[in-house]
Amino acid sequence: LEVTGGFEYQPYSQFYSKVDGQGFPNDNLKTLASASQIVYGTSYLTEYRFLSYFARANYSYREKYLFSLTGRLDGSSRFGEDERYGFFPSASAGWILTREDFMASIPVVSFLKVRASFGVIGNAEIGDFDYLGKYGVASYNGNPALYPSTIENPDLTWERTQQLDIGIDFGFFGDRLNGEIDYYIKNTSDLLLDVPIPATSGIMIQTQNIGKMKNNGIELVLNGDILVNEFKWTASVNFAANKNEVTELAPGQDIIDDGGSDILNVVKVGEPLGVFYGAEYAGVDPANGDALWYVNGPEGSDATTNDFNMANYVVLGDPNPDFIAGFSNTFLYKGFSLDIATQSVYGNQINLNGDHWMEANGAVYDNQTTHILEAWQNPGDITDVPQGRLGFSNGDQTRSSRYIDDGSYIRVKAITLGYDFSSRLMKKAKLSSLRLYASAYNLFTITNYRGWDPEVSSDYVGPEDANVIAGNDFYSAPQPKTIVFGVTIGL
Repeated sequence: LEVTGGFEYQPYSQFYSKVDGQGFPNDNLKTLASASQIVYGTSYLTEYRFLSYFARANYSYREKYLFSLTGRLDGSSRFGEDERYGFFPSASAGWILTREDFMASIPVVSFLKVRASFGVIGNAEIGDFDYLGKYGVASYNGNPALYPSTIENPDLTWERTQQLDIGIDFGFFGDRLNGEIDYYIKNTSDLLLDVPIPATSGIMIQTQNIGKMKNNGIELVLNGDILVNEFKWTASVNFAANKNEVTELAPGQDIIDDGGSDILNVVKVGEPLGVFYGAEYAGVDPANGDALWYVNGPEGSDATTNDFNMANYVVLGDPNPDFIAGFSNTFLYKGFSLDIATQSVYGNQINLNGDHWMEANGAVYDNQTTHILEAWQNPGDITDVPQGRLGFSNGDQTRSSRYIDDGSYIRVKAITLGYDFSSRLMKKAKLSSLRLYASAYNLFTITNYRGWDPEVSSDYVGPEDANVIAGNDFYSAPQPKTIVFGVTIGL
């Protein structure tokens, strides 16, 4: 029996200030005192605290029956005074079958364990003071002013997820082949979401605990020593598939859409979290070059319109992948080593949120992609790029499936080729080790994605919105392809 108890305190405080100056006599004078004019200044202070008490008890009987109980009492300053603490228990049990006598007759199985667990976890990843009614600062007619910026919500509290996990750990042939399989079900309640409220209040959103969501999926890890003689080959495969669905919002509410005219991600009952929602692009009218959208009216016909405002919004895609997978290999032979790691994502869509600037058909003045060269020019042209009309919108509306693309890919993430000189040679050279190697990162990617990099993560999304506003590519820089040569010397 092993028992552990403790507490944890995490304070965080950030004070940020910035001042800009211009008009410096020369480039060697870099302090603000050398600026002829101070043109901008700002500062802010933010802070949060977490306080946790926890206890855990592990019990092992005959080293084959395993039990564990855990309890956490977590408090966060991000919630209302009466709602700051949440209790999160968990329990697990395991059975190592290979330590039972009846498994002795199956020598091919070197390890077999079944396990199950159930627990509750909490989420507090929101803004630091979202439960308060806050004021913003402004200048009105040259005078300092305050204005209400958020509506208080003293009942704001922890988002909770209940999870059931069932798994098997296994090893065969003396663990030469080993791995694990897991199946899980997660039910999340009291989702922490920014909920639109009537704009007549002067405020657009309020952070609330609202709705429910479920996840279920499988995870697989498989490791193997395939060749173990002078030429050695080990390999590892991992695979994960998750199905997500928002099951409930507020009574009578079907959707939370805070995207305005720019962001397609919404929270919609019956759909995965963060699905893309907007007008369905229907291509180009061959007669006149107008952009077309499907009306998607209640009758469900294939009628199209060149008036964007007549198109009803529908679900256009899902930023969540059907599955992710990885495959790594290591080869060893007489001092030579080769490591290859690949990763893949399948079944997700990406919103090229910068392309309504870069493929705007002349409506705005950014540099345009070469895709614009396929624009409609003459009656009868068949293309999916509308006619270019300088200064006039023609298909560049952001809430459209025109800028959604398949984000599936397979990428060779890293390759390293190395050679370790033998210890006999190292003794003569009076060295303990010598290794030569060459590594390549992001060597090549197989994808149909038309953007720069399908492994995208736009930096304009804050952490409090990252769960909903996903799969957006806004001028996201591609990852570099890097080749490194090196020598490691041990004296």
